[in-house]
Amino acid sequence: MNTNFNTHEENRNLMVIEDNKYRQTISLQEETYSIGRNRSNSIIINSQQASRRHGTLMRRKNGNNNTYSYWIIDGDMNGKKSRNGIYVNGEKCLVRELKNGDLINFGCEVNATYYATHEWSNTVIDIAKTKTYPLQTHGLEANSYHALSQPHIEIEIEHQNLNPKDTLQAQEYQDSLTKLPNLILFKEYLLNALKNAKQYQSSMGIILLDINQFKAINKNWGYPVGDKILVEVAQRIKSSLRGSDIVARWGDDEFIILLPKISHGDDIEKITKRILNNISDSLEIFDKPLYLEYSFGCAVYPQDGQTPKMLLRKAEIGLLNHKKRMMSPDKISHLTIDTKASKLLKAKTALQQALKHQQLELYYQPQIKIKTGEISGFEALVRWNHPVLGQINPQKFIPIAEQTDSMIVIGEWILKEACRQHRYWQEMDLPALTMSVNLSSLQLKDPNFITMVEQVLQETKLAPHWLELEITEKAIFGNLDIIHQVLHDLRKLGVHLSMDDFGTGYSCLNHLPKFPFETLKISQSCVKQITDKPENIAIISAAIALGNSLDLRVVAEGVETHKQLDLLQNLDCREAQGYLLSHPLTQEEATRFLELHESPKVSY
Repeated sequence: MNTNFNTHEENRNLMVIEDNKYRQTISLQEETYSIGRNRSNSIIINSQQASRRHGTLMRRKNGNNNTYSYWIIDGDMNGKKSRNGIYVNGEKCLVRELKNGDLINFGCEVNATYYATHEWSNTVIDIAKTKTYPLQTHGLEANSYHALSQPHIEIEIEHQNLNPKDTLQAQEYQDSLTKLPNLILFKEYLLNALKNAKQYQSSMGIILLDINQFKAINKNWGYPVGDKILVEVAQRIKSSLRGSDIVARWGDDEFIILLPKISHGDDIEKITKRILNNISDSLEIFDKPLYLEYSFGCAVYPQDGQTPKMLLRKAEIGLLNHKKRMMSPDKISHLTIDTKASKLLKAKTALQQALKHQQLELYYQPQIKIKTGEISGFEALVRWNHPVLGQINPQKFIPIAEQTDSMIVIGEWILKEACRQHRYWQEMDLPALTMSVNLSSLQLKDPNFITMVEQVLQETKLAPHWLELEITEKAIFGNLDIIHQVLHDLRKLGVHLSMDDFGTGYSCLNHLPKFPFETLKISQSCVKQITDKPENIAIISAAIALGNSLDLRVVAEGVETHKQLDLLQNLDCREAQGYLLSHPLTQEEATRFLELHESPKVSY
């Protein structure tokens, strides 16, 4: 092995090239380096799939800070390009300035990592024997710091005749539609990034992302529309990433992102949030906005796995669990019917537009103490002021929002708006009352829900004990294990909890003491039947008695007649809300209502 050396006190540029047989660690100081499988190159790629003159490294000086950087060029200095191409961080390029940590693939199984860092020395590592061999140089030991210089390093390999099948075409490493790396190239990058992370005891991660309901899009609107969406989503993901990150096409409707460098524990969470924020914006299809849904799963080395297979499996499990949390059985059945799936997509788009154009509005219905007429709180109720259909009640659009995952965004808006309004009333020195906000089962399954509630309280500066979150029986007993923990976490924040729609048949009374509730709300359907079906009086009486014995607020919903109110009072129900007492009020009406009843008493 022959080479010449120039010694320098400091080397700031390093390239680590690895193939199936060797790992070369090369400190770069010369003006140019040729790269390829031919032995006359400065740096030899040990692969029959590489071109004879595959690429060139050129050193250029940065005039701004008087430092040097290296640029990589596809092919030789005569303009002849390689057959397989050069990919930097998953993107095929002809000329590119290399940045610290860049991952390079030469269109085959050979990968490299570029570092702009402190001193390194040239070594060749035999992967099979896992022993390090310093380069020998006419009596000069290679463990002193040095750089490669012309003509070349020679690594003795057996001569092989090149089979045309050994040279891969570029499209075998690139997705033809999105022009992203395909799964073959991504696996090469993943393997290289994992080896680097192990060698330098650092962290790296992957994110697997899936477009929900994509088959429905293809079947209802055609494959050209689906292809257009895939290309747009790919570009949005790509624009959300850091320079060293890589996104690849993983499947028909899946993308995978490689994060070769993770410095902090929350890096992957921040990057995921940035990606989702970017791709959640509407797409223009047939001159109309379309909003898509996404599921994702993450894995981080070393805590989630030590091998590519383990990390990919962890990300896949996370993706499936996220999708499962998002999709109720009703939603899954809808997706099997193409026309209904198409309607759900259109409904989600309309709901996203409603948020964007401020078509949603909160109304506030007072909760009244039956004996004294005092106001004890408000329940925030959302309405949709549609520009064509007029005002739409939540009973019509909330179930659709839950099926399309829009409920996560709408629910956050409702919570933030209700807390902001309550804080506004406090600043006006109006009576301090409890603000009740309804939650959906979808929100409770959201892994970021607790953090979101905490952030809303901080942003609005509302003390947690003024907020009461209402959860229905159905939501609770359909997901006991998950909801139990979420409710206890909410109580730790200081938020009050209410069991809503009690008596609709999803539970029995002995479940109630197991949860940290402070309010029990008897459903409107039970109140309505209290006079029509006297046999239900025993059930409501038992619920009120249990709530009082547990020192809970017991609120009857949907009170519309004096007969209902009198009967509830006789059963020792202490609070009520309904049209008899007050219709839901706009923000202006609710403010005037509070100003008129600062005493505060209501006559009915």
